[in-house]
Amino acid sequence: MNSRGLMELIIVNIGIQKGIIQPALFSMLVLMAVVTTMMAGPLFELFYGRRARAIGRLAPNI
Repeated sequence: MNSRGLMELIIVNIGIQKGIIQPALFSMLVLMAVVTTMMAGPLFELFYGRRARAIGRLAPNI
């Protein structure tokens, strides 16, 4: 998990503990944090990895 997603989860947990956000919003924000964190790797590979491998900046995929 990247630090952005982890930080969001910490802040959302504090928000629900303090009563600032409702359980429905908490669930949506946790889901968003998990989905965007899972998307980060494939999107990075799609936009940066292929091009970097083509010009020799990254090792080839095994």
